[in-house]
Formats: sequence, structure tokens, C-alpha cells
Amino acid sequence: MNDHLILCPLVDEEIEDIDCIENRDIVDEMLSEKGMPLKFKQKKDWREICKNCKWHNYY
Repeated sequence: MNDHLILCPLVDEEIEDIDCIENRDIVDEMLSEKGMPLKFKQKKDWREICKNCKWHNYY
């Protein structure tokens, strides 16, 4: 069992915590959006979904 999995509302599945951190940094404009895999940007309001996620400011 991996203790570093986060349920991500962008893909409705568990992802590695490092992917969550990278997505958050992209949404917070600390990293370029170009580095974000397309699967995380499929939902219309993906930025807002990420910002409102309970894990957004966790790490």
C-alpha cells in the first residue's frame, strides 16, 4: 500500500502526492502549465477544482 496517494478530483482517482504538488504549483502559477499532463486538464474548470480541493494547501 502506498501512503503517498491522494484522491484527485481532476481525474477522480488516486495519484502520487508529488503529482498533486506539481499540479498545485501549476495552478498557483509557480510552474508552467506546459508541464501538466493533459489528463489533469480534461474538466472545464480544472484550475478552480484544484484550488478548491482539500489537498491543495496540504503539502
